[in-house]
Amino acid sequence: MDNKDLERVLLEGSQQVQSGAPCEIEVQGRRFKVKQITQKVGLKISNLEKEILVLEREAKGEITLKRAKQIDKKMYTLHSKTAAYYLLGNWALFVPFLWALTWRWLFRKTNEVTFRINDAGANNKDVNFLLANWQVTKARLALSTMLVGNGIKQYQERMESAENMLEEDALPKKEDNK
Repeated sequence: MDNKDLERVLLEGSQQVQSGAPCEIEVQGRRFKVKQITQKVGLKISNLEKEILVLEREAKGEITLKRAKQIDKKMYTLHSKTAAYYLLGNWALFVPFLWALTWRWLFRKTNEVTFRINDAGANNKDVNFLLANWQVTKARLALSTMLVGNGIKQYQERMESAENMLEEDALPKKEDNK
């Protein structure tokens, strides 16, 4: 990834976050305000998303009907919790009781409500900056290790050259018998 690509990724991510948060969406005649989230809330959402992935992998295997129902309910719960984080922002951390009421209220709503909130929140959250930071880190790492990689390559070439020289020196020399 060169500098132009890196700048493009950073610019796109920052423009998307600046233009998107906070935003208001309307679902089933009700308006919801999806807020910009902090890193701590983003971490909690990320943990919920990882839990959903684990449950989806478990659901792909052979499971009983009872376990399938438990997984579905847990996934709906996790989607509701994620939507509650997007609606409340930092208030979810400072007033846990409010967050608990909100996600339970969202759990009783239709899937369309949680889907629209999660979709709007995913477009707004600082993940774009997180990904941009990760891209910067990868680019810096690639640049720093490139020199190391070239140095190791040159060292290996010198070692091979030295070994070849030693092998040539170890060969019996033809003696001139005059």
